[in-house]
This record gives sequence, structure tokens and C-alpha cells, in this order.
Amino acid sequence: MKPLLRNVLTRVKPTESERETARRVADGVVRLVNRKCAELGVRANAALVGSIARGTWLRDEKDIDVFILFPEHLPREELEREGLRVARAVAGKSGQERYAEHPYVNMRYRGFDVDLVPCYDVRDPSRIKSAVDRTPHHQRYVQERLTDELRDEVLLTKAFMRGTGVYGAELKIQGFSGYLCELLTIHHGSFTNLVRAAAGWKPGTAMGADGKYVEDQELALIFRDQPLVVIDPTDPNRNVAAPVSLRSFATFVRACQDFLSGPDEKFFFPRRIRPMTNAEIARALKARGTRLILLAFRNPGLVPDVLYPQLRKTERAMIQRLGREGYQVIRSDVWANSMCVVLLELSLWRLPSVRTRLGPPVTFPGGDFIREHMSSEERLAGPFVDDAGRLVFELRRERTSAEECVRSAVQDSRSLGRNIAEAIRKGGRLLNERSMGGLLRDRGFRMFVSEYLQRCLPWYR
Repeated sequence: MKPLLRNVLTRVKPTESERETARRVADGVVRLVNRKCAELGVRANAALVGSIARGTWLRDEKDIDVFILFPEHLPREELEREGLRVARAVAGKSGQERYAEHPYVNMRYRGFDVDLVPCYDVRDPSRIKSAVDRTPHHQRYVQERLTDELRDEVLLTKAFMRGTGVYGAELKIQGFSGYLCELLTIHHGSFTNLVRAAAGWKPGTAMGADGKYVEDQELALIFRDQPLVVIDPTDPNRNVAAPVSLRSFATFVRACQDFLSGPDEKFFFPRRIRPMTNAEIARALKARGTRLILLAFRNPGLVPDVLYPQLRKTERAMIQRLGREGYQVIRSDVWANSMCVVLLELSLWRLPSVRTRLGPPVTFPGGDFIREHMSSEERLAGPFVDDAGRLVFELRRERTSAEECVRSAVQDSRSLGRNIAEAIRKGGRLLNERSMGGLLRDRGFRMFVSEYLQRCLPWYR
């Protein structure tokens, strides 16, 4: 396995020239932020954090994180106002204001993607005022424990996570953050030790702040229904692995098991899926014998970590409404670019006009059930007793097509993401596999559909 891992490391580790370039650019941003603070009379200073600061960035990652640290006694409104004033002065017209827990600015600078993030310089990480206040403490904790050898091991962990499709804590992916990759590697001492341990993980696996595995009922109650618990060594009340979904957890465990059975570079560099042509997409759908319903609308302009929870909420609302009406959704997914799409794949897209309404068995009173449905304008037959001894009415189905059902669900804006409901109201469209040709002109959407139809664990491609 060692020769394999050496080859992988050669491909993912930045060269000395690349590291020097990243350091020079990052230091330049820090100096620029500090100079703007002085020019504007703002009491704050810049700190370089994240993977470039720690030397744990993969070769093709070009992200620089610079935090603007303010005194912790400063009112929140003043931090946001002054932080944005400095960040805008640094970024100039090219900067884009974004919003997570509070506003920050993103800019392109000498080939790098730079985030300028205001935060509090909090001495005690258990008394933070916003989630980003922890990051400087994460920086110190990891930096103090990393050796050159461990940095290489972290790169292998990140490359494995990325190759198996579970790298990234953003809500689009719901996987393992860079900080979590660093902690897991530090706790286990190497990438291979982590893989051997993770191959035996079960949902509910927990690690304390010292990295040791624990079985603690109180911990299980505090972090209920979280498949992996890794206590933040800078804040004992936080689970660093909270963003990891059960799907990502199970994918990683399966990948570790398969890697130990047959180590291969494909776990780090899987074969890429080729975009399908319109004809190939049509043939694939015909072979599946299913139909698609696509709810498409313009992106309301939200950052991904705000947009994707609302997309998922909308997706769940559609599935639940279809299920209540008797339709089976085989699979579904969401996609976003300049447009947003909720994709639903159905085994049935039309149902008969009659639906069955079951009442109580003979051992329970049935008078109310009978009176309620006898007067219904939807009654087609009943009451009668079925073979199981239950009262039955047959009623007229209100909506006989899945599309009508989805259209009705869309009108109930309470079940949708707040911003999404407004975007749909302004111009949402219902499409199917025959009318989605316009969307397929977007390369990103074509790739999304291609990946959907060819879905497979990356190392099995």
C-alpha cells in the first residue's frame, strides 16, 4: 500500500513553488487588510486561517481564508458594519458580498478565491458570539499538532474523502469538512490507521475531545441521531461531525472497507462520468420505464448553505404530497446554478379516478365514518365491508396525474423554503423528460442528469 500512497501524494501535494506562491499571495492579502484597517481607523487585525495557513491544502484547491478579528466587546451590528467596510475596501468593485451567519466578502485575487470574514477575537472558545469565532482557535489547535509527516497524511485523507464523494461540510454535500479531516487524521496518527478504524464504524460512533472512542449515553442523547460524533477539542459542546449525513457516513465506511480489501488509486481519482447526449438520456429513461417531473425556477440569489436546505425542504414536501396521493417517488434530487431544479422520478404518473378510503373494523363503531362519507360528493361506492372486515368507501380521486399533485403542492407555500416559494411564484415551471431540452443546454444541468442516471459509488465506475 505504501507505494500506492506515495504515488497519490505526488499527485495531490502542492509543489514547493505552488506553496511559495500561495504563501506570498496569502501574506499579501493579510498585509492589505491590515493596511486598510489602519487607513479607515478600524480597530481590527487580519489572521490567515484554513488549509493554506496549515499547509493541508490539496494541489488544485485555491482558497484563501482571511479573518478580520475585532475586540469581543464590540456590538454585533458594529462588527458587521466595520467588517464589511474593511472587506469592501480590500476587495474593491470585484468583491461579492455573501452571507453565512453574518455577512462576509468574497473576491478573486491573483488566481485565488479569497474570503474576507469578520469575526470576534474571543479568548475563550466556549463563549463565542458567532460560529466563525471558533476558526482561529481551530487554527491554533491543529497548527500546534501537525508535523510534516502528518500534513502528508491529512492530504491523503482529504484526497480519499474527495475521491469517494464525501469531502465538504457544505449543505450541498453534507460531508466531512477540512477541519474534521485534520482532526480524524491527528487522532488516528495516519491515514491508514483512520481507514482501518473507520471500516468498523457503526452509526453513533463517538470520539471525545482527546480523540479516544467513547461509549457515553449522555453524549448519545446530546447528539441524538448524528451518525458520527467528534467532539471539538476547542469547544466540548460542539460536534465537529454534525454536518455529516448518514449517507456520507455510510459511503465513507463502505469506501474504507473496500479500500482495505483492494487498495487502488481509483478511490482517490475515480473515473469521471461523461456528459450524456440528449439521445442517450432519452434511451436511459426509456430503459428505466419511469417519468420525470421537474420543478424549475430562477435561483433566488442565496448562498449555497442557505439555498440547499430550502431546496431539500421543497423536495421533501413534493415527495410527501405525492406519497399521500398514492404516487411512488423512486428517487429524487436537487440542482442549482443560475436556475434551480427539483427532480422527481416516478414509477406511476397517472392513477385511476377511484381511490379507496378504509374505515374501522367491525369491532369499532363506524357510524361517524359512514355519515362523513355518505354525504360526500366524491362518493362512487360504499359503504361495504372488505375481506378483512373493514368498512370501505370508494371515492373520486381529486387529482389523477402526478403533475397536478405537484402543482397543488407548489401552491401551498407553507411547505416550501421561504425564498423558494417566492421564486416559484415569480416564474416557476413544471417540466418533464420531454420538455426539459432547454435546461439541457446548460452544461451543469446536463452533467447533473447524466450523474443521476448513471449513479454509482465513485470507485465502482
